[in-house]
Amino acid sequence: MRRLRAIGSVILMGAAAWSAVWLLQRAVRGVDRSAQDGQRLLDGVMFRVRESYVEPVDEERLWELAAIGLLDELGDPNSAYLTPDRLERLERTASNSYVGVGLQVDVRDGWVTVTAARAGSPAERVGLQPGDRLVEVDGRSMRGWTVDEARLAFRGPPGSTVALAVERGGGGAGTRLQVTLERAEILNRAVARATVLDGGVGFLAVTTFSDSTESELVSTVDSLRRAGARSLILDLRNNPGGLLAQGVRVADLFLAPSQRIVSTRGRVEQANTVYVDSTPERWPDLPLAVLVNHNTASAAEIVAGALQDHDRALVIGRATYGKGSAQAIYRLENGAAVSLTNARWETPLGRSIEYPLPDEQPLADADTARPRFRTKLGRTVFGGGGIVPDVVAGDSVAEAAERRFYAELGTKVPDFRAQVRELATALVREGAARDSLFAVAPAWRERLYRQMERNGVLVSIVTFGEVRALVDRSLGNEMARQAFGPPYQQRRAARLDPVVQRAAESLRRARTAREVFASEE
Repeated sequence: MRRLRAIGSVILMGAAAWSAVWLLQRAVRGVDRSAQDGQRLLDGVMFRVRESYVEPVDEERLWELAAIGLLDELGDPNSAYLTPDRLERLERTASNSYVGVGLQVDVRDGWVTVTAARAGSPAERVGLQPGDRLVEVDGRSMRGWTVDEARLAFRGPPGSTVALAVERGGGGAGTRLQVTLERAEILNRAVARATVLDGGVGFLAVTTFSDSTESELVSTVDSLRRAGARSLILDLRNNPGGLLAQGVRVADLFLAPSQRIVSTRGRVEQANTVYVDSTPERWPDLPLAVLVNHNTASAAEIVAGALQDHDRALVIGRATYGKGSAQAIYRLENGAAVSLTNARWETPLGRSIEYPLPDEQPLADADTARPRFRTKLGRTVFGGGGIVPDVVAGDSVAEAAERRFYAELGTKVPDFRAQVRELATALVREGAARDSLFAVAPAWRERLYRQMERNGVLVSIVTFGEVRALVDRSLGNEMARQAFGPPYQQRRAARLDPVVQRAAESLRRARTAREVFASEE
C-alpha cells in the first residue's frame, strides 16, 4: 500500500508540474486568453497543489519546471533556462580561463603524467616537465587516478596551494621531487595551432571566440609573419562561435574602415545594431583563406560571412551550421538566468544564413532555391542555411561516418581518446615514429581496435573501418606530439589535411589579397 501511495505521489507531482507547463504553453501558442487570465490560472493551479496535495511539495521546483516548459515551447534550441551551475560554466567558457596550476596531463601506466606545462603557469615556474609522473597530491596517492580527478585536485581558489610529489625518470626508479604550486588564473588559448607551411603559407586554427580571441590572433599572425608567412589560412572548422563582439573584432582586423561587418535585428531597440569596421586593416597585403565546415557556427559564421561578402577571403570547405541568431543573458533573482534569442543577424550583403528548420541537413553546394547575392567583384554568394563556401572541399561521406562513429561510442568518446594516447605511447617507445611525417601502418590501426575491445570501448568493425582517416589522424598526431613535441604535431596535422592543402595551393598562386580569387577562375 505504501508503494502504491508513493507511485501515486510521483504521478500527481508530475501532473501538477505538467499542468503549469501546459498553461504556459497555451499562452505561447496564442490561445484566446489574456496574460492576466493566464496568470490567474497558473496561480490557481499552484495554490491548489500547495494547499491540497497529499504531501508537501517543492513549490520552487514546480515554478522552475514551468519556466523550462515555457522556453522549450518556443522551439528555439538557443533559448534556455540556465541554472546557477550552467550559468557559471557558460561564463567560464566565455572568459576562456580558470583557476589552477596550468598542467596538461594524461594517464600512462596507471599514473597521472605531465604532458605539458602551460607557458607562464605555476607548473612551468616550478619546473615541471613532460614525462614527470605525479605520485601524490597533498599527501594522497594518485595511483589509478583519472585525468578528471587530477584536474579537480589542481583547481581551487586563487592564491591557494597544492603540494605534489613528482617522480622524474619513470619506471619507479626516478628522482623524487616535492613541489608546491600556488593556484592562479590560467588562460585557455583560443588559437590552438599555428605553423608556417611550404611556400610561406601561414596557418592558424581558432577554436572559440572568447574574450581573448582578437588579441591572441593578432600576436599569432604577427609571429607567423616574422617567421616568413606571406599568406594566411584561418581555420574556423569546428569552431562553435562564442562572443559576438569578438567575432566583430576579428573581422575588423581584415577589413577597411566603414565596411559593414554584421547587422542584427530584433524587437527591442538594443537588438537593432549595425556593426561597422572602425580601425585600419591590419594586414592589407595578406592573401587570406578561411576554412569552414558544418560545425562552424555563430561568431565564426559572422567572420566568414563578412570576409566573403567583402571579397577579402576565399572561403573553403563545407557549408556552415547556419546559426543566424544572437542571444542575450537575462539574470534572475534566484541566481539563475535566461538565455533568450533576441535578434537575428545578416551579413554585410543582407544575407540571412539561418536554417528554416532546426534539423535541416547542411547543403554543401549552392542550391538553386537559395537567394543569390553579388559581391563587388561580381562573385555570387548565397543566402539560406549556413555560409556556402566558394570552394567545396572535404569529404562529406567521411564526416557522416565520423558522426556515426562518435554516436556509437556515446559516453566512451573520452575512453577512445585515452586508448589512442596509450597506443601512441607504446609505439613511440618501440621507435615507430621515425620522423614527424611518418605514415600510420594498417597494423597499428588493427592493434588499436583490439586494444579498444579488450578495454570495453566497443564499436562495430564496419564503423571503425569507415573512419580510417580519423583513426590515422588521431593516432599519428598523438605519436608526433609525444615523439617530437607540439610544433611538429601541428605541422604534421596541417600538411596531411587535404582541405588545408587545397587552401595552401590557392594561396601560393596569389601575390596580393585580391589575386586569391583570380587563381580560382
